[in-house]
Amino acid sequence: MNHAEKISANGKTTYRSKSVTTSPPVGRVRKLDETTERCRRTPQGQTAVRTTCDVTNAFLVMQFYPRLQEPEIGEKYDSLKLEREFFKSLSNISKKMNITKLDCTGVPFPYNISESLAHLKKQLKLGMNDWNEIRLVNNGDSTFFAKEERYDTGSTLYYIPVIPLYTILHKKETAKASKLLVAIYAYIYQILAVPYYRNADCYLNSMYEMLENSYDEEEEENHDDESLAEFNDAELIGDYIKELITDKKNLQSFQKLVSKFEPKNDFDKDVHQLATSFYELYHSYPNTRIDRKYFPLRYREITEEYDRPITMDNYVSFCASIKGNLFEMLCDYVNGDLQEYSEIDEPTRFIPFDNRKMENNDFDFETKVFDTVDNLIRLWQEHKF
Repeated sequence: MNHAEKISANGKTTYRSKSVTTSPPVGRVRKLDETTERCRRTPQGQTAVRTTCDVTNAFLVMQFYPRLQEPEIGEKYDSLKLEREFFKSLSNISKKMNITKLDCTGVPFPYNISESLAHLKKQLKLGMNDWNEIRLVNNGDSTFFAKEERYDTGSTLYYIPVIPLYTILHKKETAKASKLLVAIYAYIYQILAVPYYRNADCYLNSMYEMLENSYDEEEEENHDDESLAEFNDAELIGDYIKELITDKKNLQSFQKLVSKFEPKNDFDKDVHQLATSFYELYHSYPNTRIDRKYFPLRYREITEEYDRPITMDNYVSFCASIKGNLFEMLCDYVNGDLQEYSEIDEPTRFIPFDNRKMENNDFDFETKVFDTVDNLIRLWQEHKF
């Protein structure tokens, strides 16, 4: 990653990715092309479309075999069922891709699967550039081949500031709008489960700690009141806002606040529109986390520690502020850290080659939630509290 140089015109801090070539360990299929099939963003917004937090509950329903690698066979598998499903799916993908299957008659299980996969990889590599996005997937019921498709987050840092919220909470003219925003933040924290920078397991918590340690180690003559105030505000205001948005009452009042709010100026109108969008998300997806389709690569790839991908809480998080020297230093630290990683974890879906129906196998939620979070960040950029 290169440095995040500014808040972009559409209200987000952006970072640019660079191509990285890695040497995967034995047993992992090497990526030939880092570009994955994605749902792209239009100029108006999404239309189709940490360091780590514990998100394993979000993806335990799926199991992935590393890039067309043979599955590990253990007591939990019905070997006859697995073998039957594998070769049925292999026949299907072979017909669709117009490739030949290897005759494994007489080869015992599981070696027949191993040799068939090796042959399939060779055939696919000859005929398609994105062959490595084809996955052997088990969804808990069956095993099948599918095409991986990622939701494009646009190499964007979705950092949601809390200090502007504190500021308007203490202004008489924005008191009512601030209550709506507290409900929005409560939804983002309690339901979407976006990491909070004052929590010890949040990626940005470690970044702020590094920045503060670096500041403390500087010569005393280089210290200044402004920097010290920014660190104090990030800590004290962060803890204050966290207490507000963890209060379930502030989420329970969401609908009532939205329905009774009467905008009196442009800021009120923007807040009400934003609150309406977030409440519609809450109503349509009442218990859905932002990482519902997040299947971390480190859990489905054989990777070395140095080859770990950027994870979701690296680029989606609450932060203190999105202006000032502290934020500029934060962006430098984050991008300096992220440039060491070769891939980025993004919401992912899998399109079965046999056209089977998979419930909620779309990016409708992701489109709405990332757009709406984007609009929240834009609100603070445009109104400059």
